[in-house]
Amino acid sequence: MKSVVYFILVLVAAIEVITLCINRPAFANIPSVELYILPLLIVIVVSILLSRRPNRIMRVAKQGFITVSIVVLVFVPVIYTKNLPLYSYKEAKQMIAQREQLLLTQFLESEKVYENDRLPTKRQYLFKISRGEMALEYSFDPYTGGFELITNIKPE
Repeated sequence: MKSVVYFILVLVAAIEVITLCINRPAFANIPSVELYILPLLIVIVVSILLSRRPNRIMRVAKQGFITVSIVVLVFVPVIYTKNLPLYSYKEAKQMIAQREQLLLTQFLESEKVYENDRLPTKRQYLFKISRGEMALEYSFDPYTGGFELITNIKPE
């Protein structure tokens, strides 16, 4: 019976990790999924270890771990979803193209994230656009939908 519980914990945690990894490119890793994947990986590893050694650990410790695991499995997706930006990278690109009357073919491949220390939401989407002989760079706040033309970007 206990091994079924551990299997379910591993299965749910693995599904959550896969979902986070699939969602990561859509939002250009804003917020950083590594913070959410780490507790899920801990649940997976500890569940596998406990399922292999059922008699070695006290019953109270096992029940405590199962309770903590369930809390992690519930709260990680809730907190991640709460912290997701309003706009995906693709939506932001379309919004800038529409407002600035640009073609999507004018967007150049570049870094996707811009660290802006002046704003409370420091991580923003970055777009490089070819306009004639000039290359313009826009930062887009994925939480508010605001964007601005930027000239100085910190080199990474």
